[in-house]
Amino acid sequence: MPKRLVSLVLVGLLTLTACSSEPANEESDKDSTPSQSASPDSSETENSTEDLAGGKDALELTGPVEADTVPDMEAVTEGSPALPVEVEDSAGHTVKVESAERILALDLYGTLTDTVIGLGLSDRLVGRSNSDTQKDLEDLPVVTKDGHDLNVEAVLNLEPDLILTNTTIGSDSLYQQLESAGVTVVRFDHEPSLESISESITQVGETFGMSEEGEELAQHTNDELAEAKETIDQLRAETPREPRGAVLYVRGTAGVFFILGSDYGAADVIQFLGLDDVADENGITDLKPANAEALVSLDPEIILAMSQGVESTGGVDGLLDRPGMSATTAGANERIITAADSQLLSYGPRTPQNLVALAEAIYTNGDEE
Repeated sequence: MPKRLVSLVLVGLLTLTACSSEPANEESDKDSTPSQSASPDSSETENSTEDLAGGKDALELTGPVEADTVPDMEAVTEGSPALPVEVEDSAGHTVKVESAERILALDLYGTLTDTVIGLGLSDRLVGRSNSDTQKDLEDLPVVTKDGHDLNVEAVLNLEPDLILTNTTIGSDSLYQQLESAGVTVVRFDHEPSLESISESITQVGETFGMSEEGEELAQHTNDELAEAKETIDQLRAETPREPRGAVLYVRGTAGVFFILGSDYGAADVIQFLGLDDVADENGITDLKPANAEALVSLDPEIILAMSQGVESTGGVDGLLDRPGMSATTAGANERIITAADSQLLSYGPRTPQNLVALAEAIYTNGDEE
């Protein structure tokens, strides 16, 4: 499935199953995103190889585990935009960026916002989407509505001069409205993979005329990915073989229940964590309904899912009540690993920390048989 279509399908699912149709405001937004108050303080989640507990045999661990929420993004480089610049966007259009005093960065997982912060430009952000749950941004106005749609009026009220987006939030027609109102919009590709991270970061840097800073942030992220790989290899050393893993997407108690394939970034996460990708082995690359037959056939030993999605289906108990779930090894052992919705399949500057948090949940936490 083309990546552009993949993005639209996933956004459609999230929008369709959003729990509120109220206009964008701080109060309603808190009800539609992972709770910050329930997350551990970021200072408690910072990890180093030296601080990690030794890994256990993941095949012997049972019970559900919530992965730690990773610390907020911090500036990695220092610099200022060198404008004007001309960049080519994901549609092949040449966009002239003349000002970046008031910025909005809008995407489903908050990775563009993380990149802006990593480049040292957080003070130029004037609003946020409901995916941007960092504490430092909580006072910024929310410009999304109905889950992950875009409130054009709320955006224009903030008078941004530059919007960065991969259109996983809002439709292109809405961005065209903003362009007609005089706002510069730069569109980026949405490619959910580890390989895409560096290019995405450098492209954002180029948009600000900060190529060197973008390359520095990309290299910093690559270095952290290498460290994360070493850490995860240590954590999984006590597990004698790769546990069978799958990523499930669930919303509510009706029909929104899917197995996610590589087109949605699931494969890279599973493989980096040292799991055996049962979706890939069975030729699943996009979305496949998670019916009883499919689940039993795949028989994952570990299931990864978004926290809010599991909550919306009645928690772990509600998830296990789904047809076929209890017949899988993961279901029998209640081995459900959840992570914040904006964290599980995020590919950006905080991906290394996300992966380590997931690995800790898989290889160190749970009940031992």
